[in-house]
Amino acid sequence: MEKSSVSRMGHAVMGQLVAFEATARLGSFRAAADELHITTGAVAQQVRLLERKLGMDVFKRQPRGVRLLPEAEAFLAKVQLALDLINEATRELSAQRAASGSRALTLSTTGAFASRWLIPKLAHLSEAEPQLSVMIDASNAARPLHGVDAVDMAIRWGTPPFPGCHVRPLFLGSIIPVCSPNVKRQYRWRSLNDLAHGAPLIADSHDNWSKWFTARRLDATSSVQIFSQTSLAIEAAERGLGVALAPEVLIRGALASGGLVRALDPDQVLDTDGGFYLLTGSEPDAGSDLGKVMAWLLRNATDSNRSS
Repeated sequence: MEKSSVSRMGHAVMGQLVAFEATARLGSFRAAADELHITTGAVAQQVRLLERKLGMDVFKRQPRGVRLLPEAEAFLAKVQLALDLINEATRELSAQRAASGSRALTLSTTGAFASRWLIPKLAHLSEAEPQLSVMIDASNAARPLHGVDAVDMAIRWGTPPFPGCHVRPLFLGSIIPVCSPNVKRQYRWRSLNDLAHGAPLIADSHDNWSKWFTARRLDATSSVQIFSQTSLAIEAAERGLGVALAPEVLIRGALASGGLVRALDPDQVLDTDGGFYLLTGSEPDAGSDLGKVMAWLLRNATDSNRSS
């Protein structure tokens, strides 16, 4: 397999393996969802994507759960070994940081923002601030910034105000319709009205298609396949399932590589009053670890906006 193909496979494979392992160990999508703090549908979707990637089923679906197929038992053992190694490495690193008197800062954000923008840049943070350690908590569930189970900072899509938080904007912006090059060559849509009538549409939990059609007073008849997470909706578009609406910052890399293209000619966007914001419980001191990570994030967001 070519290196570029492996790279394209890697965006969500870790989440798929975690969902697979939990489902196999617990015997149902529901139990795995409870353990992973995501929806049952999200677990099932991750497993389906993994099965599609493997070219085979790994479970037999039953009325009361799932059963691991014999041909997938060796695969499960290796996945569990790999996850155990990752957990062990994480514990060792955390212990080393604790022994040195430093602490990993926890940043909560969505899976889509983590995989599509943040993770590719984290190596640069290590180069710029080698003494800092950041743990990424990727989930659609909003973590608190105060009190029990609080995180140090969060990056969330939303609309101000955010009560009780120190807020800095990262990416304000537009959402654009995108699809795979093959899908665009097949259909050649010209207007939003074209997408409203007969186009295969992909949505996430934000339901932006309905908002856009309503704003344009269009009575849409197109079928919509809904995913619980934006990252899954984007991956579905990359795989040719239809047209997804996604924040432009999350699909810049895919547009640059040609994995995705803008679905409409000429380009059209859904302007929103939302955006990705950086939130902390209070304004940190500039010289603190939290202040340094915040400054780094803001610089990188500014650079990304300038280059877009």
